Amino acid sequence: MRFRLVTPARELLDLEVEEVYAPGVLGQFGVLPLHANFLTALEPGELRYRANGKDHYVAVSGGVCEVLDDVVTVLADAAEPAAEIDVARAREAEQQALARVDSVEPESPEGIEVRAALARARNRIQVAQRA
Repeated sequence: MRFRLVTPARELLDLEVEEVYAPGVLGQFGVLPLHANFLTALEPGELRYRANGKDHYVAVSGGVCEVLDDVVTVLADAAEPAAEIDVARAREAEQQALARVDSVEPESPEGIEVRAALARARNRIQVAQRA
């Protein structure tokens, strides 16, 4: 099946794959060839795809996934392949978010954004370890 991964900045991938696993809003899901068509929102997390028998990992920061006629299209808010993640920058972002998380109301817009930034940084660090 064909797999396309696109962000607002660029098209990261357009290739044939054996399977795709992504972080959906209702939990992790997998797509194999000839999968039923569907559309779902994505949560920040680890996206994994298998091409030529090898697993590849990408940190995604939300978006949508469409499966239509044996084509999986992910429109991600942001995405970074494991090998491209700057771990030092991700750790710095994690520390900045941790420094702010206790000083904001958890349910305030700022509190929600700080927790989201912390989750994104931790996801990037985790995915980078796969490289």
